Amino acid sequence: MKKTLMFVVLGATLVWPQSNKVGSTTAQFLKLGVGSRALGMGGSFVALADDGSATYWNPAGMTAVPEVSFSFHHQDWALDIQKDYVSMIAPMGSSTALGLALSVLHMGERPVTTVHEPDGTGLTYSVMDLAAGFSLARQISDRLAYGMTVKTIQLSAYNEKATGLAFDLGSILKTDFHGLRIGMSLANFGSDLRYEGRDLLAKADVDESLDGNVLSDVNLKTESWPLPLRIQIGLATDLVGPDPAWIPAAGQRLTLALDAVHPNDGPEHVHLGLEWDWRGWIFLRTGYRTQYDQESWSLGGGLSWKLGGSGIWRINYAILPLQIFGQTQQISLDWLLP
Repeated sequence: MKKTLMFVVLGATLVWPQSNKVGSTTAQFLKLGVGSRALGMGGSFVALADDGSATYWNPAGMTAVPEVSFSFHHQDWALDIQKDYVSMIAPMGSSTALGLALSVLHMGERPVTTVHEPDGTGLTYSVMDLAAGFSLARQISDRLAYGMTVKTIQLSAYNEKATGLAFDLGSILKTDFHGLRIGMSLANFGSDLRYEGRDLLAKADVDESLDGNVLSDVNLKTESWPLPLRIQIGLATDLVGPDPAWIPAAGQRLTLALDAVHPNDGPEHVHLGLEWDWRGWIFLRTGYRTQYDQESWSLGGGLSWKLGGSGIWRINYAILPLQIFGQTQQISLDWLLP
């Protein structure tokens, strides 16, 4: 399986154009990361991916989730756009894990305007994009895990919709070199999407040279657009912490993560992140991302605690400045059953 994933990534890298193709893909909401922990670290998470957001970043990481867990993530994006993400991960024995996830990008209703009625027609419209996925992960040795996600995608704008199917593949390799982890994911490999709907139905005169002929029903043509494919390869290691960290220390951990991202619709990116963990219940994070127009630094933190016999609860928060669009805020809640 490891060799298969390597060949898939190599082949995709060779066939994808290397030029900047910004604006050439659809379903852009798939590029918005999930999980306040991951986003607080700048999205450098493909080699970690050991919480409820693993179904998005790297399905192989689900094997590191010790108990049945539920996760909820809410994201206040720019221009009153919001994104919600919910997931469930269930270990099945010692080497297999299953996951379900739903990601929804939405906004409030907006008035319908026209050239003749710029103040509104009295009607409203809404826009919603969603992706629902099923994930499977296997731990094939004490060092290597792999996973796959299959997901259905639907875009809707007023009375038009576009649907498609996509796959994610991922793997995580643990090494003896100071516990270095190497992660890889290939995301959003699937069908092109094209809008269809009743607003694209129209009447047309198929032969204007004839007088009095009946107008025919026609469909306005819309183009098909590819999904935003993404290859992400990352490293993660504990600089400070229990053995085999670079600097042994008890009661705390400092993790460094570095990801390289190759999309099919823009320049390559580098994500860098740090996470400081004090006794497993207080967390501070920061991250940096390169080659983005409006994004660079991120900050975050979190708490983890046991609440009686109800299991472990974790709450995380992150801020991602978007320059001219202001601050975007993320909050996540994870619940690990006892």
